[in-house]
Amino acid sequence: MILRICTFTAQGEALAHRMLEEWQEIIPQYRRKDTPLEQWTGECFAKHLPILFVGACGIAVRAIAPFVKDKLSDSAVLVMDERGQYVIPLLSGHMGGANELAEQIAKQVGATPVLTTATDVEGLFSVDVFAKKNGLRIMNREGIREVSAKLLRGEAVTITWDDQVTCAQQVDELKGQGQAETETGFLPKGIQVVPFETKDVDIRIVTRNGLGQLEEKTQKLLLLAKEYLLGIGCKKGKSFLELDTFLREHISWKLEDEIYAIASIDLKTREEGLWELAQYYHIPFMTYSAEALESVEGDFSESEFVREKTGVANVCERAAMYAAGEGGALIQKKEAENGMTVAVARRKPVIYL
Repeated sequence: MILRICTFTAQGEALAHRMLEEWQEIIPQYRRKDTPLEQWTGECFAKHLPILFVGACGIAVRAIAPFVKDKLSDSAVLVMDERGQYVIPLLSGHMGGANELAEQIAKQVGATPVLTTATDVEGLFSVDVFAKKNGLRIMNREGIREVSAKLLRGEAVTITWDDQVTCAQQVDELKGQGQAETETGFLPKGIQVVPFETKDVDIRIVTRNGLGQLEEKTQKLLLLAKEYLLGIGCKKGKSFLELDTFLREHISWKLEDEIYAIASIDLKTREEGLWELAQYYHIPFMTYSAEALESVEGDFSESEFVREKTGVANVCERAAMYAAGEGGALIQKKEAENGMTVAVARRKPVIYL
């Protein structure tokens, strides 16, 4: 993932570089000293990229203040002191991933993560983190507060899903049994699974088809399972703007609402344009080896030129299908333009409690 980093002293800069020496999962983008702080911060927010300020909280707060708009799309913002003693997530702790990133940064430098969000402090189920990690679109944002408030009061929260969704840690026979033990452990504290037919529940998860089953049913929070995966191939160095424009011209599914993830070949693991694209839409970017992609069965648009360059004769279609997993279906074959390719697959939604 890409992490935007702003330092103010030589000690802070040295700390940031030391943190990243062996952290291969992070692609750092440092602020140039001649770039005005407000301009740089605005660019980060425009792309929804996470920001780490190494310095005083006050500087970070003043820098981000003009750009803070929406908890579901704002950049994750973190602050670390220049000695690396504390890491503080200031903004987008859940949907932006700042809390999780704070713990990862703290581990890298031996710091203490300072988390202040109520559900994290109390060790409770966080419904917005659950939604993000499971590729679920939040249909009514006010429901997040209502569900969290119930958990903080010590009340049970009911959850259910339609028959097109699979739960990897709970089987249908256990629905309605609350804290019943499963093969992989217990349900999160305070969570009770109930049948989908239950009229009034706290959290209801549906697929697009399941929306038609909601008549006379109510819920505090409605979550829609994102079903589509984008397989993308591209020449090295394609920018976020090029990729985003290409996708908007060639796919009909709404990127913000219906795309679960982006998939490609592992040669693109550090391709910044693809990472910026994924992080802008708050979705995972997954890459796979040529051998893994070659193992996918199906009728694909093959190219010997692509095989020569990558080791597999098709990247986008195979990547989309590999990411879709068992039961996946290719629903849009390869579209190509100016060194970029895209294909779309549909997955069978799986949630993890």
